[in-house]
Amino acid sequence: MRLVKILAVLVVAGLANFAYWALPNQPVPLEAPPGGKLKSVSFAPFRDGQSPLTYDIPTPQQVEEDIVAIAPQVAGIRTYSSVDGLDVAPELARKHGMQVTMGAWLSPTPAQNEREIAALIDLANRYPDVITRVIVGNEVLLRRDLNVDQLIGYIDRVKAAVKQPVSYADVWEWWIKYPQVADHVDLLTIHLLPYWEDVPASVEDSTERIRKSYRIIAERFPGKPILVGETGWPTAGRSRGAAETGLVEKARFVNSFIRLAEQEGFDYNIIEAFDQGWKAKLEGTVGGHWGLYDSDRNAKFSLAGPVVENQRWMTYFIASSALALALWVWVMTQGGRLTAGGAGALALLATAQSSLFAQAVHGVIHGKHYWDDMLLAAVMLALIAVLSVTTLLAARRALATGALPLEPLAGLRGHPALSRTETVGRLAAVALGAMALVWGLLIVWDGRYRDFPNAYMLAGAAGLVGLGALRALRRPEGTGRLGAFAVGSLFRQAVAVPNGPGVSLRTAVAAMPVEGALAIGLLLSALLTVLAEGFVPMESILYGQLPIMESLHEVDWTQPNWEALGWALLQLLLAVPFAAALLAARRDNRERTGEWFRRAA
Repeated sequence: MRLVKILAVLVVAGLANFAYWALPNQPVPLEAPPGGKLKSVSFAPFRDGQSPLTYDIPTPQQVEEDIVAIAPQVAGIRTYSSVDGLDVAPELARKHGMQVTMGAWLSPTPAQNEREIAALIDLANRYPDVITRVIVGNEVLLRRDLNVDQLIGYIDRVKAAVKQPVSYADVWEWWIKYPQVADHVDLLTIHLLPYWEDVPASVEDSTERIRKSYRIIAERFPGKPILVGETGWPTAGRSRGAAETGLVEKARFVNSFIRLAEQEGFDYNIIEAFDQGWKAKLEGTVGGHWGLYDSDRNAKFSLAGPVVENQRWMTYFIASSALALALWVWVMTQGGRLTAGGAGALALLATAQSSLFAQAVHGVIHGKHYWDDMLLAAVMLALIAVLSVTTLLAARRALATGALPLEPLAGLRGHPALSRTETVGRLAAVALGAMALVWGLLIVWDGRYRDFPNAYMLAGAAGLVGLGALRALRRPEGTGRLGAFAVGSLFRQAVAVPNGPGVSLRTAVAAMPVEGALAIGLLLSALLTVLAEGFVPMESILYGQLPIMESLHEVDWTQPNWEALGWALLQLLLAVPFAAALLAARRDNRERTGEWFRRAA
């Protein structure tokens, strides 16, 4: 009978794990958009390991391979530079039946600008049949690389030297801020990126946001042709307000935008052809994942659907299930016999830890490129792996001992007779709490390009709180639950209780400074996270283009940033074992534990 019960729990754990991976990855159908090729996509042929920042540029063969890859789906490309490997793009585009919107990258460096301008003029005059328009500078005014008069000077020089229509590209608000630029160009190239706006829009609301912004520009500059030079959606990285990243989100955005462009007659260019890992150095994870194709040149999705968020979810399900089973079998051998209920509880805990760890691994594989990001990811994965194992071992010991004995409440400093499991577990818990506090404050202070660490922290938070809950269930009758969660005893086989009168919170913090710093810090960081990111990124409101009150009026308060709120909740959960120690020290449990205190005194 015991074996049957254990097998039943293992089956339940397996089914729960299957649901965890399968339900978020159900195919999402999309109605086929209007036929024909995409009009244009941003084209940067840099592979992983290549970067314009390091002047490691693609070869002509690689450029042609990329043009061949997208030619069946795309009618034209937009380049942002005319040098560093992109000078071959017009000839190769002609060869494969594509048109080119050629760009010159302008920066604060005059010599580099002269090189770009000269190359743009030369290519435009050599390939008038392929290069249909030219763009002089991209978001130069937004970045404040040049002032408006310097920009106009470069535009006028190019306009006098080529026959194609000449434009400048920037986010749509900047055309209103610098309307004088419109007098020097043949068409306006505007960037409409709902994800990056001061008040980000969800995919569902992005169509109307784009329509509204386009019409504002059209009314402000009547009769001037408009090119939507950039629009798109990232497939990985942090959420901003109601704008959630993801493969399904991008597919839905592009699908709906094509319909909008067909209805409104937009001329457009979608950002971008391929994921550009080098952009992560400038914009974090999200910067490297705007492509219609991944960095290996595989199409991410079909515009006609169906779309699956994680196409390898079955692999992760099998891997996490195998890891959970291996962990469970190993932990079951670490001590005496368990009841069927205890064995089942360990199976569920091992499954949860394994699935959450696999989810974190997926985020690293899918989103990280640079060595410093990979190093941080490796440290975090190692930390949560160690914490998960020690949590399972501590849970197994708690389940095997019957009701846990009592011991005096003690802080992290100077606790006697620690075993290896207790030492490593406590160190890992403190390290995770410290990492969460630092990460949380960095997001609050400067979070625009920082990922929320939910994937890393969820396994640790769930493990610590789950272990505390198991210990609370096994505590001696008549004692409070707080001692079972206290971090100083969390990995021990006894429940900590005060052996004297309760103390003030200030005294408790003074006696337990590590617990006090992490508990108070995490609680404060959680509150600040809600204020800074819970509904809209406040840094965009404070430093954006719209007046603060007008921006706040634009916020849809019914659409919070669920990733940010989840991160705030995780900080609260990680604060539990540290706060529990402080709160337990404030209580006088002598009457509740009776004779034990007199013996311990």
